[in-house]
Amino acid sequence: MLCWVLFALFVSLSVQVDASVDSLLVAAADTMQSDDVRIDLLKAAVKEDETGRAMHDLGRLYMEIGGVSKVHDAERWLKRAMNKEKNNGTYLASLAEYFWRIGRRTTAIDYAKRGVDRDPNNILPLYWAARFEMWEMTRALDTEQVDYNYGNDPIETQVTFSLEQYGIESRDAAIGYLTRAVALDPHYWPTHHLLGLVYFEGRKQSELIGLFEGYLEQHPNNANAHFFLGLGYQAKDNLKQAFGQYQAGLKLMSPEDQRFMMSVFVMADPDSTSPNIDAIRKFWTGRDPLYLTEYNERLLEHSRRVAYADLRFGDPLKGISGWHTHKGHVYIRYGHPIAVVAHPAEIRTGADLPGYMQDYLARAAQWESMSHNFSFREELWRYDGFTLIFENTDMRDYWQYRIGWLDSQVNPLGFDTFIEYKPEHYTDPYKMKRYTAPHQLAQFRGKNGKSRVEMFYGLPVDELTTKEGRPGLRNVELKQGIFLFNAEWDTLKREIVTVKKLPFLRYDALQAGYVFSGDRLELDPGRHYLTAEIQDVTTQSLGSFRDTLDVRSFVGETLDVSDLLLARRVVERETRPMGRDRFLVLANPLRQYERGGHVVVYFEVYNLLRDAFGASHYELTFQVRALNDAGDLEDAEWATAVSYDQRGNRDWEPLYLALDLDKVMPGPKALRVLVKDLQSEQTTRTTTAFRVMW
Repeated sequence: MLCWVLFALFVSLSVQVDASVDSLLVAAADTMQSDDVRIDLLKAAVKEDETGRAMHDLGRLYMEIGGVSKVHDAERWLKRAMNKEKNNGTYLASLAEYFWRIGRRTTAIDYAKRGVDRDPNNILPLYWAARFEMWEMTRALDTEQVDYNYGNDPIETQVTFSLEQYGIESRDAAIGYLTRAVALDPHYWPTHHLLGLVYFEGRKQSELIGLFEGYLEQHPNNANAHFFLGLGYQAKDNLKQAFGQYQAGLKLMSPEDQRFMMSVFVMADPDSTSPNIDAIRKFWTGRDPLYLTEYNERLLEHSRRVAYADLRFGDPLKGISGWHTHKGHVYIRYGHPIAVVAHPAEIRTGADLPGYMQDYLARAAQWESMSHNFSFREELWRYDGFTLIFENTDMRDYWQYRIGWLDSQVNPLGFDTFIEYKPEHYTDPYKMKRYTAPHQLAQFRGKNGKSRVEMFYGLPVDELTTKEGRPGLRNVELKQGIFLFNAEWDTLKREIVTVKKLPFLRYDALQAGYVFSGDRLELDPGRHYLTAEIQDVTTQSLGSFRDTLDVRSFVGETLDVSDLLLARRVVERETRPMGRDRFLVLANPLRQYERGGHVVVYFEVYNLLRDAFGASHYELTFQVRALNDAGDLEDAEWATAVSYDQRGNRDWEPLYLALDLDKVMPGPKALRVLVKDLQSEQTTRTTTAFRVMW
């Protein structure tokens, strides 16, 4: 009977002790308490706890506080917890994390593997074992340059690693650990995040897609999973699906994260807590490199960078999003570096002897006097035209931007200053196939208060696949797109057609032939953005131009004149009624004429005063003046080429003129037309520029 009483008393006391320990552990978990208070609570729990729980929590707290003073305390308490329960995978995983944080990678993997062996159904040691293998794999993906300087004979050695040569074994080991962890807990996000990184860097895009498709079936509101799935689709070149996943992920983000993700370059309203949708739309629409495609390649690349930055530099265990890290910021702005150079932490002794001959004891003796020459571990990211350096100051996984410099400048720059000089870095994916199409825009009075804009452009036949057709025509196979936006970047016109035939002209002075095309637009006055893109179906060469168009208003009753439309020739079709369509204008978007030829212009005069008999009477004066190569007027005066009276019977007149260039010296010129209404005494003028060739 006494034994039963003692046993019951022992059980009762154990329950009370466990309850007291639990209470202390819960109180210590309150992050609103100071670190010192939490440490005291955990130390009190250690005195009563027969297990390793309190010791483990105390060790983790020291590890999270960080700093030199807490490093040894963290290791000591975590090891004491492990000695209490040698087969506890959670304790072994914490030791693996601790050694990972202080940079002892091989010790970390030793504890992680020990946890996997002793506690095979615990996902934490599986995670840390995989993290080590992932680190081994990524070392093989970067280029590391090591410089050795032995006296006066510098030897530079560059070693390039590759996944295929060095990383496959580590990749497969990481996948093995993580697939076990996912099977044990299909809802634990950190293992999915890390496995996604292994799949992506390990070039297993199909597996990446399958992983996050499955995760999203259970967790459809995880924004990061949508972004990582988009990354997989984009790697498989399924751009439309990728873009859809990026948009789905964006909608699930908090307003603050949306704004950062979408407007990292804009920041038009830095005090706002939500995205400025109009500013974002204007920003990205204007940077679309090719409107002919269904998606905005620049926005797609930005979304890819954001997704990759979070996958590679984020740490879900610490609640750190990759795009909020310094490396993430840089990656989103500038993309993947050409090369990555890693330098370990070192002491710069200043001695002349080579490094391998330095006496270790001599270094130790000099430590106090030269500690200021200590440099932290660094990573150098090299881009085309600039370089950035990151520094690791406290733990191997935490990197800060240190300095950057442009190749054109000597002085290093802080990050805020650097991005003023270099706000972003993006390579046009169509750069090698793109050429600028010469174009000409001219504005005229339209209908119902609108203005008529006539657009013409030329394409060099050397960039196209053409066949000779009828005289003055070439057979082509082109995809032609005209894209028009208003000042708010709302789409007003998106027209894509296939073109089979175009007019052809040869410019003897240029020894080149061109085909020509154009369009007419009826626009409201105000700012517009106009783009034309023409792609050869066979060669994929891409001719294009983009222009900001400030559309004039021709509404009013005062004398007015249109722009001058430069032409190679104007043919008046006398059988047609008077108006624009009476004139066949073969435009000259190259704005170049041969000496001895004629410069031809078409224009319109509006609001002429008519007398009692309905007749108008006005004077036209055509003047020429030299320009310098920058297109600015030179000191020479305007020279009148021709002036004459004109009579008509309308209040507006369509007109054209062919001006002889026999006595005009080669070079850039300005042409001005002065109009004077001889009945109202009103005057107006219009000007254009062209070049006379030798």
